[in-house]
Amino acid sequence: MMSAAVITASASILVAVLAFVLGQRAQVLQERRQARLARVNSQLRELYGPLRTLVDVNEMVWESLRGSHLPPKEERRPEAGTDDWRRWRDTVLMPTNFRMRDLIVEHADLLIETETPEPLRDFCAHVASMEVLLSDETESSTRNPLIRHPGAAYVDYVRTAFTQLKNEQQQILRAVSP
Repeated sequence: MMSAAVITASASILVAVLAFVLGQRAQVLQERRQARLARVNSQLRELYGPLRTLVDVNEMVWESLRGSHLPPKEERRPEAGTDDWRRWRDTVLMPTNFRMRDLIVEHADLLIETETPEPLRDFCAHVASMEVLLSDETESSTRNPLIRHPGAAYVDYVRTAFTQLKNEQQQILRAVSP
């Protein structure tokens, strides 16, 4: 009889310990998911969401300008082109570029990668080179920007990163939901 009682007590203790360990593991996994969701939400809210919207707006304006107001490529230097082109460049395109550059620099800690991706580096460098050209515009500078806009590589990176984070956010939310 004594051995049956010992076995029953041992089994009860084993079940209790196992339940406790599994409960703790589930809690740790839930906390990790919550922390990851908080990070992804922050990345989307503070960097990739605003960046995606600004990219889309600038792309829409750029495509519209290409169809109507954009001067030929050889006339896109700071001192050349029409007053209309300069107005669009100075009041819409470049301020949006400055805002995007500032978002990237101010929120570099939220990048998906551990290093700044090449399209983002190239974009920030292009904006800096444009700042120099635009500041020199009154002196009839005929130079092109030192660093060219990365074009589709930049747009594709921002859109892909945003989509990747939105997908991850949805996966985490499905895993967290009861």
